[in-house]
Amino acid sequence: MNAKRQTLHPAIRSSLGIAEDLSDEDAWSFWAARSTRVCKPCWELKYCPYGPFVDQSPLLPPTRDGAVAHNEYLREILKSGVIGERRPLDDETRQSYHQWIQRLEDAPLMFADFFANELRVNQMVRECADEGIEDPIKRLLTIPKPPIEWGQTAFPIEDKDEALDRLKSEFTPEVQEAIKRRVGAMKQALLTGFVDERRPLDDVRRKHMEAMVEQFDEKDYPETIPEEVLQTACNVFGHVCPVVFVAESVTETSEPRRRGRYIPFNTKMRVVRRDNYTCQGCGRHLLDTDVEFDHVIPVSRGGSSEEHNIRLTCFDCNRSKSDQVVV
Repeated sequence: MNAKRQTLHPAIRSSLGIAEDLSDEDAWSFWAARSTRVCKPCWELKYCPYGPFVDQSPLLPPTRDGAVAHNEYLREILKSGVIGERRPLDDETRQSYHQWIQRLEDAPLMFADFFANELRVNQMVRECADEGIEDPIKRLLTIPKPPIEWGQTAFPIEDKDEALDRLKSEFTPEVQEAIKRRVGAMKQALLTGFVDERRPLDDVRRKHMEAMVEQFDEKDYPETIPEEVLQTACNVFGHVCPVVFVAESVTETSEPRRRGRYIPFNTKMRVVRRDNYTCQGCGRHLLDTDVEFDHVIPVSRGGSSEEHNIRLTCFDCNRSKSDQVVV
């Protein structure tokens, strides 16, 4: 079956904002128009320019196998009454703990935001529980986010004095105590050789997990997520790249992006000279009859046919790359 004709699971449609009554053919046409209008900026820029906008973008649903495994994990927690785990401290985590302890002890003020937000979330959960809300965690997780298009407005830029004043206001005794506890936990792990994150399962989280287990239906999750959708997700955080929702081709640059597979002759000549008749995949020197032109970011993923997105390859390297992005 052609991947672009396969049925889109309702959970995927919901994540992407595709109407339930839209046919699969129209849904795929809509998605192709959104996801290939421009390519993911991290492919071209090698970093994400969206920053805090990323968590406003939707997350794709877990696959069915992953959802089933998580449901079993919740059942084990409810049975044991303990959340978290105790595991050996590996070398990578040990090194990371040494670095974080140093940072937190040398400049705790710089981390006031993070710990203040963590405490605020816990306080919001307690307040919801005190108000008699049956599942306060679910309530907080389902608070509507503003439309991602709002991210197109500029963020106010703080100067150093403003940022320092804000951090000082967040650096309360509660935040300072939370930082000390975190440092103490990491030092204890370094001493014992084990990371121990176990703690008793509180009533609020127990009720939340019980509801999740009771309402679980594996059919609510897709068996797989199509590659055309999966490739738009952030490799770090998993959110669908905001470029799919907020970018417009007419505003991407001052000149229209050259779309399509056609590569002008002048562009080909410049690429041949730039790459010195050398395959950029295997390094083999090429004759005129061996030269092939490869899109670094495939056209199917929003890549252009401009010089910066074209490289010289041999026949074998070009075919083996398929529609992958060159990193």
